[in-house]
Amino acid sequence: MSKAKVKYLPVRIKGRPEFKIAYWDIDSGKKGPVLLITAALHGNEVHGSEVMRRFCPIAEKKIVKGRMILVPFANPLALWNRRPHIVSTLAHPKGKEIWDKEKKILRFDLRDNINCTWPGNPKGNEAEQITYVLSEKIVPQATHCIDMHCWSRFSIAAALSTEDEKQMEFARMSALPAIFVRGPKPDYSKGIPKPCLLSMLFNATGKLAFDMEFSGQYIIFEKEVLLGVRMLSNCSKYLGMLKGKPEGLEETIIFKDRNTQEVTVTAPENGLFAEAGLSNGDFVKKGSLLGTLFSDRTLKTTEIKAPVDGYLYAYGHYRRFCDADLADMHPYADKGDTLAIIVKSSKKK
Repeated sequence: MSKAKVKYLPVRIKGRPEFKIAYWDIDSGKKGPVLLITAALHGNEVHGSEVMRRFCPIAEKKIVKGRMILVPFANPLALWNRRPHIVSTLAHPKGKEIWDKEKKILRFDLRDNINCTWPGNPKGNEAEQITYVLSEKIVPQATHCIDMHCWSRFSIAAALSTEDEKQMEFARMSALPAIFVRGPKPDYSKGIPKPCLLSMLFNATGKLAFDMEFSGQYIIFEKEVLLGVRMLSNCSKYLGMLKGKPEGLEETIIFKDRNTQEVTVTAPENGLFAEAGLSNGDFVKKGSLLGTLFSDRTLKTTEIKAPVDGYLYAYGHYRRFCDADLADMHPYADKGDTLAIIVKSSKKK
């Protein structure tokens, strides 16, 4: 058994008292991969933190080679803020808006989103300074990385990958119910794009990483935690760090890429959408009931039915800022709002 050591990474940011990022370091004492696992880069995304708490004793007991660095609260400032970003407020849950001169629109400042700031900037804002410290002190030690995030409960838990074969294989070992393919394998011949995502920072330097999204924010669901613990165990087995074979690879996966056929089900009129007890990942047949839309104007009830056979990739009424604003999670839909996304095909893991 390899005892997990609790270590601390001091962070000094101008205008704030020094704080420390606590993490576990589990060293088998034998040569092998160094797996970095991160969670809570965004303060409302906490499934991964609980997953890591439960996985740590498993890793202590079963690790046979290599080393694991587990960082359950990678962005304490956003965690303490209980919102996505360090600068998120009730009035501005997604952070500051800036004027895009080229597109002539207001957009959110990506520098507020800590996962868009790697490898960081020692003279930048608070998010950039935290990523800089992690990039300098933790990231260089690792050969592999799994970065855990959470999107809203309306979308299925998924591993995120590009079409890179090695990254895709690593992501498949997670046995998560879905894989979302962002696009073609990036061209890193001209160097690391800066700033970038943590997973991109790894993959651009010849290391292997993927990020993933649990289903649900601001909350911890037992089902998601169990998926996460299995994911970390599976990927560790794949790397040879734990004994045994990955579990759940025979299960059906919802595979979503640029060629996937999907159908978005929208509200035909305004009304309150009541879900029909389904869950993300469920298979639905054409004509099966997805829910009912109750009009506040006519008191008429409209049944919302699946227009095709397929798997629920997303389910329930949600709007643009449902990851940050309670109002956008409200079941009252305007005409044209999304009620479900059905993927028409799947693949075996």
